Amino acid sequence: MAVEKVLQYKIITDHPNTNAIRMKLMLVQNGLTYTTKTLFKEEEKVKAKMMGIKTFPTAYTSKNEPIGGLQELESWINQFEK
Repeated sequence: MAVEKVLQYKIITDHPNTNAIRMKLMLVQNGLTYTTKTLFKEEEKVKAKMMGIKTFPTAYTSKNEPIGGLQELESWINQFEK
């Protein structure tokens, strides 16, 4: 019996935007699961930037390792998930 490797991804975005939607579609098309955290309040955005988030949306692995934006997520999937 094979054990399937399941990775959960997290997307943090400041508002629903085109790149966040593209990230979600890319994950779904590759059969990968994800959660989304949308920051609506200005104080949430400031706190996130203080914690090192430079741009929105940003993708993370299940271990909270930062992947980056849309292009970085695409490269990550091509390298580790295919």
